[in-house]
Amino acid sequence: MQFFAKNQMDTIRRTRYAGSWYDNNPTALSKEMDGYLGKAKTQPDSDSNERLKVTSDPITGDVLAVIVPHAGFMFSGQTAAFAYKAAKHERIKRVFVLGPSHHVGMRGAGLPQATKFATPVGDLEVDTEQVEALLTYPLFSTQSDAHAVEHSLELQMPFIKHVFGDVKIVPIIIGQLDDPSEARVIGEVLKGFVGVNDLVAVSSDFTHYGPRYQYTPFVYLEDIPGRIGKLDGEAFQHLSKVDLDGFAHFLKCTDDTICGQFPCEVLMAMLPKGVHGTLLKYATSAEIATDDTQNSVSYLAVAFSGAQWPEQPGAVRPASEVVKLSQEERQTLLRLARETMENFVRFKKVKTPEALNIQITDAMKECFGVFVTLMKKSSDPNSTEPKDLRGCIGSIYPNKPLYQGVQENAVAACSRDYRFRPVAGEELADLDVELSILTPPRRIASYNEIVVGRDGVILSKNRHQALFLPHVATEWGWDLEQMLTQLSLKAGLGPNDWHEGAKFDVFQAEKVE
Repeated sequence: MQFFAKNQMDTIRRTRYAGSWYDNNPTALSKEMDGYLGKAKTQPDSDSNERLKVTSDPITGDVLAVIVPHAGFMFSGQTAAFAYKAAKHERIKRVFVLGPSHHVGMRGAGLPQATKFATPVGDLEVDTEQVEALLTYPLFSTQSDAHAVEHSLELQMPFIKHVFGDVKIVPIIIGQLDDPSEARVIGEVLKGFVGVNDLVAVSSDFTHYGPRYQYTPFVYLEDIPGRIGKLDGEAFQHLSKVDLDGFAHFLKCTDDTICGQFPCEVLMAMLPKGVHGTLLKYATSAEIATDDTQNSVSYLAVAFSGAQWPEQPGAVRPASEVVKLSQEERQTLLRLARETMENFVRFKKVKTPEALNIQITDAMKECFGVFVTLMKKSSDPNSTEPKDLRGCIGSIYPNKPLYQGVQENAVAACSRDYRFRPVAGEELADLDVELSILTPPRRIASYNEIVVGRDGVILSKNRHQALFLPHVATEWGWDLEQMLTQLSLKAGLGPNDWHEGAKFDVFQAEKVE
């Protein structure tokens, strides 16, 4: 299914806030942004760090991503300029712009139908091929109504056009996410497409304090600006360390009103290891609107550096390079799967690893996709025929610590595989348990790139999807065409529907048995 017809006229997302939140005169707006950029610096701001009681490491190398505020330019334009000045580089050809939804309730990641976004200083072209590709993934959908009224993205477009010129954009509204695991799914999908010529710009304001925002935890205390700064400082510390779980826990404990919470979580799920955040500027609306002593909105400019986006986005690495587990750790995970399943089947309870007397190592806390497969034991130990399947369920994306995924999918494989009745206690002794630990799925250009036996494959077409683990084709003796025919049928499609219009993601797996 092609979302953007090749011969369709451009559809433009018109400005909604030009003339009110920022100047709609091209000359005046360009002059205003030049003024902001002229005052901006590209290294840690000592005053901002002191106000937030944080330390901030300098930018090292290229800036991969920025967090930028989205209030009216009179309030946050100067702060935003710090981030965009730090990110400016001739290598940048495309900007992924992530922002929250303020006006339309939605879940997941919302994509536009527009092919261009207008700004007073010139239109920006949407990377429609990228949008089409993202629409084939879970949690991504079209959200035209949300895009039409959303200011968090619009406020970034003039700066992007002014600083980077004729780059393409991928505008994404991040709506409600149930927990950090969904942020990891969206982040992992986006990570498969982001490369060295890309910048990620996350649009977020920080603490919204006061009766206007129904957030007054310090109303009867002294030094409210200092207390707001402490909140913003704690949030920044988690962001600077790319600590997604810590950031989510902080928000749960404080209810801090960071409107871009979910885009920030997705960013942390995207960033490669070794990245750190640099605080470039901190300001609040209370410093500008001095007549409003009751309400305050915080603005941070943060730049992320210390590593690089890949030269080749979406490159698939062998499982042996990704899954760093000792043989003892592999067998421990296998034992965890079996004992979790047995306890659930017998007692309908899921015991913690501690209760099972199983020690979880740091390597087992790394996030991976994992499948748990239950097979009936063969009566002939020398048989080369495939064993009879008794249940198989897993997580494709690395959205949870590995040991948690093993336990959750062990329970699901024995009780919620729709193809089979739940496993009974008398069957347990006759079942073998296998684990498949997955590398992140990555999109390929053609099914001809698939290597049978090496690659697991996900086929997607017209909202239909199916998956085979790498060893399935080998065990059944299928060649590429036979495997894709079977995969197409598994997805509820015709046997030949994989030939045209289907998208393919591949991954590799470390099998533990």
